[in-house]
Amino acid sequence: MTDIGAIIFKNDLSTQIALILLIALSLLFIKNKIIMVFTGISKKTATDFDDIVLTSLQKPLTYLIVLLSFTFIIDALNLSYQFFTDFHTSKIIYVLVVFLIAWTLVRILDNYYNSKTFLKNLKDDDDAIVIEQTYEITIRVFKIIIIAIALLMLMQEFGVSISGLLAFGGVGGLVVGLAAKDLLSNFFGGLMIYFDRPFKVGEFIKSPDRNIEGIVESIGWRLTVVRTFSKNVLYIPNSAFSNIIVENATRMTNRRINEVIGLRYEDLEKIPEIVKKVRSYLDDKKGIDHSNKPVVYFKSFSASSCDFFIYAFTNTKDWREFLQIKEDVLYETSKIISEHNAAIAFPTTTIDWSQD
Repeated sequence: MTDIGAIIFKNDLSTQIALILLIALSLLFIKNKIIMVFTGISKKTATDFDDIVLTSLQKPLTYLIVLLSFTFIIDALNLSYQFFTDFHTSKIIYVLVVFLIAWTLVRILDNYYNSKTFLKNLKDDDDAIVIEQTYEITIRVFKIIIIAIALLMLMQEFGVSISGLLAFGGVGGLVVGLAAKDLLSNFFGGLMIYFDRPFKVGEFIKSPDRNIEGIVESIGWRLTVVRTFSKNVLYIPNSAFSNIIVENATRMTNRRINEVIGLRYEDLEKIPEIVKKVRSYLDDKKGIDHSNKPVVYFKSFSASSCDFFIYAFTNTKDWREFLQIKEDVLYETSKIISEHNAAIAFPTTTIDWSQD
């Protein structure tokens, strides 16, 4: 037994207890003053994290001083009256320090989450619900790790062999990992969606690899819910997004018109003038993005037609507005073709009836 009370205090019992209480009160007073000073400093800083740390420290420090004082008082009483035959002051102090450090770290995590500081500087494309869920799960994981480490340290201090426990935990973790393989895969898929941000709630996505097309309604830690144009609901495991290509149509900068128009072979000589006229129309057309100059050129000789193509971008991303602009372009192109006494070709087949 380490007789800390006997080492520090050489006087009679009442003097020892009085000195312990005096030191405890002095430490409490000093602690409060230091906290007040640092609180004043922290209020002048831009971050809220220092305020959270100071708030989290107050109770654990108070309990540490009070409990240590009681420990030394019990140690002093034990020296005089031998209440306990096996009183280890050093072990009690170790337990208190480990417990209070773990408690302090857990309080910091809880206070940080409850303060919602991480939601203050969100960007426009950030999903507050997903971010809050991410922090909640991450903080829970850290709390479990802190508590587990504290328990292992205390068990080792009291002579419990943790090697067998760690071996059992390793085997148990392997079994659980295999049993929950799909669940973990979906969880990490959710993390990938959060960190990479390929899409968010309200955006339109589609995948050429899978039959996925619709608006994202929610993103969870296991499933992403997508509402299709037919109003059906797709429940997609998050792990699927790690193996497929996802196109986010909401984030396009422009919508594209890409049309091939075929004219009759007898109208071949009229194509240059028609192409020139369509190109001039697009250059003046409202709703067309003129920073990406529209392209109209003769393309190829097909089996039943002479083809030219229209390639242009619109200023809008809205689907209905785009369809209206595209409709105007196609109608005007048809009008220009008619003005030049040309016509759009139909698929034709020539049959040779001649016989040898």
